[in-house]
Amino acid sequence: MLNLKKIRRDLHQIPELAFKEHKTRSYILSILKNYPQLQLHTFDFTGIVAEYTVDDKAYTLYRADMDALPICEQTGCEFTSQHPGFMHACGHDMHMAILLGLIDKVITENVQQNLLFVFQPAEEGFGGAKKMLQTGFFQKFNIERAFALHVSGKLPVGKVSSKNGYFFANSEEIEVHFYAQGGHVAYPGPGKNALQAGVQFYQLFFEQLHLRYGSSDIICDFGKMKAGTAMNAIPSKCSLEGTLRSFNLAAHREVKNLLKDTAKKIATKYKVEYQVKFGIFYAAVHNSDKLFNHFKQVIKQTEYEFELAEKVYAGEDFGFFAQKFPGLLFWLGTNDSKQEKDLHEADFLPSESALEIGVDIFYKLL
Repeated sequence: MLNLKKIRRDLHQIPELAFKEHKTRSYILSILKNYPQLQLHTFDFTGIVAEYTVDDKAYTLYRADMDALPICEQTGCEFTSQHPGFMHACGHDMHMAILLGLIDKVITENVQQNLLFVFQPAEEGFGGAKKMLQTGFFQKFNIERAFALHVSGKLPVGKVSSKNGYFFANSEEIEVHFYAQGGHVAYPGPGKNALQAGVQFYQLFFEQLHLRYGSSDIICDFGKMKAGTAMNAIPSKCSLEGTLRSFNLAAHREVKNLLKDTAKKIATKYKVEYQVKFGIFYAAVHNSDKLFNHFKQVIKQTEYEFELAEKVYAGEDFGFFAQKFPGLLFWLGTNDSKQEKDLHEADFLPSESALEIGVDIFYKLL
């Protein structure tokens, strides 16, 4: 039987960013190679699929993400990150340990079902799920179900949460840039002010956004704005960075067009250049009604507590798997204290007592 606590701690100490999970992949493979029942598949990037085939019937897929975040850890734990500036602040170390625990249990119990265990890189904004699907690898299998979990510091250990239908939102990052000639504020001459264009863009865009969409299921906001190099120089560049989240794909596309149209209008008005860039699109996670009902029935037969979740505007690229196959994602409670630390916080440290619970629920979903 695997020591999941040790595995989690080992993984926690070697956090790596998207598509750079080389130590992580080597560590996982070193464990998987101990199981001759598995056929291991690797790619020209850091993903891994462990295939467990017993007959010619359909497959169930389980997925765990592998990457970490560029955050300086402040947990103070004895197994803190050994990679300065990087941290498993989203619990992917827990996800990987749980999936390894499931594999061990499946093989120990000699389960007679076809299974695919997916260790997916680059969940944090770089579209690892989409890249794995684009390899064409999964087309060789008749996959009828796909499962994933995500730790939650907001839920106590022993509680799980999910919902049917839309769960996580469509997600896409945004960059808007304005470029101008600039100059000295005392001698502006032909100089154009990129900051002025950026400010006007921000105001006009939100006026139009609220006018058209009000309080509908869409969020678009900017969290970063940067311009200028000196207090007495007219800025020659202004950049805004933000995010677009939605549950309506048509509205999502319309807002993207509104961003581009508004930037063009402002650039024309202030005689500056502009650029609108979009990051990798994450499809919304849509949970299968059938799998959600199955999940509820499974939890009802355990000592764990179920809570109906609300849809969230977070992005999760398991949505690409759930688009391709009937899928289910659920929250796994990991809080065993009164402190409610949660995802992407520098002191987030999920409780290891949730590891065996995650394995148990995954196994019971078979």
